[in-house]
Amino acid sequence: MPIDPYAVLRALVRAEASRNTPKPQPREGKPPVKEAKRG
Repeated sequence: MPIDPYAVLRALVRAEASRNTPKPQPREGKPPVKEAKRG
């Protein structure tokens, strides 16, 4: 048994949040655009 009684609730909330997060759509044939370094 976990010592922290809220560990299960946090895990469920984390899993639900990751399930509801929109996944990035794969881009077709285009490499990712890199931003120029600011400095």
